[in-house]
Amino acid sequence: MKYTVREFWRDQNKYADRIYTSEKTFAVADGMGSGEGGKRAAEKAIQLISKYEPFKSISHLKSFFMKANDKIIKEIALLGDNRVAGTTLSVITFIEDRYLIGHVGDSRIYLFREGTLELLTEDQIVYKSGKKYVSALGLDWNPRIFLAEGKVKRGDVYLIISDGAVYTFSDSELEIIFSYDIESTADKLLDRYLSTIPQEDLSFIIVSID
Repeated sequence: MKYTVREFWRDQNKYADRIYTSEKTFAVADGMGSGEGGKRAAEKAIQLISKYEPFKSISHLKSFFMKANDKIIKEIALLGDNRVAGTTLSVITFIEDRYLIGHVGDSRIYLFREGTLELLTEDQIVYKSGKKYVSALGLDWNPRIFLAEGKVKRGDVYLIISDGAVYTFSDSELEIIFSYDIESTADKLLDRYLSTIPQEDLSFIIVSID
C-alpha cells in the first residue's frame, strides 16, 4: 500500500483542514466555524483517530464517531458559549481484504477501479431557505453517520478529499485526471484545481493498493 498527500490553503492561519495517515487508516477533517473553533474541532478529530485506531469493524468505527462527536462538543464548549463550530470527517481503514468507511459531512471518498471512478460516500447536505447546512461532528449530540464497507482489490486507488474540489469538478472530470500513478494523479489534480483560481482550501490523500 502506498499513499500521497496534497494540501492547498489561501491563508495558512485560517486553514482548517487536517489530514491523518497511518499504515492502515486515512482521514480528512474539514473544520467549520469562525475563529479557532473549526481548526480546534478538526485537530481534535485527528488526534482521536490516532488514539482509537486500528478500527476492526463497522460497529467499532461507528462507536468511534460517537465518542469523537462527544469529545469535540466538549472541546468547543471550552471556547465559550457563543462559539458554534464542528468538523466534517471522512475515514477509510483497510483490514485484510476489506475497507471500512465512516463519514460525516460533505468531503468525499472515491474508488478508482478498472478505469472507473466510484463515489463511496454520500454528501450530507440540507438546503433550507436558500442556505446550505452541512452535517458535522460537534454540532449535534446524535449526528448522522454514514458507514460502508467493501472488498479491496489489487490495483485499487482511493481518494479521500475535502469539499474544495467537490464543487469545482464533476465526477467525470475527476475520472479523466485519475491514473494508477498516484503521484502523477495528485499533481494533476492539484494543478487543475489551482488553475481555477480556487475560492476554497483543499486537502486530499490518494491511496493505492499494491
